[in-house]
Amino acid sequence: MPQRRYSAAYTIATCLICGPVLAQSAMEHHVWQDKRKFEPYSRTAEAITGPIRLSGNPDFATPGSKMAITFGNGKKVSLTSVGAFWRQGDETSDSKATAEIFKFSSDPGALRNGNTLCGDPKSDPARYVVFLEKSSYGASPLLGMAVFGSKEAPRDINSPSLCGTFNYGTN
Repeated sequence: MPQRRYSAAYTIATCLICGPVLAQSAMEHHVWQDKRKFEPYSRTAEAITGPIRLSGNPDFATPGSKMAITFGNGKKVSLTSVGAFWRQGDETSDSKATAEIFKFSSDPGALRNGNTLCGDPKSDPARYVVFLEKSSYGASPLLGMAVFGSKEAPRDINSPSLCGTFNYGTN
């Protein structure tokens, strides 16, 4: 009988100690998962994309899950998640961040002022977009967006064929 009491007490203590840790990872949520509009925060975003709208995707890092991005000029492109990573995601910092990688269904073509995400959409198309949250010195987090033209999904910000990085306000 004493063994059962020890087992029950041990089980209860384990649940009390480990429960919040296990629940925390299940609650991971990022700004790009919400359906919302993001205003340009960087000059690059203002000049090339303008504001963007994301359709939202509650299935974080689920390969095959879908989302759409609409650029400031109204062009809309479907995105398919290929997963996420915990690596260097920002060109201005060596710190690691959670980022999710999406594959463009097609290059959006000319955006603001005739600018494109990577170059000529026919010979140098944008193929992947990576979203991550960035700090903004005490304010709401920024949405960081990196666009890649590589045929393989990027592994971090230093992956080949980085076309550009863009930042958006989340207010």
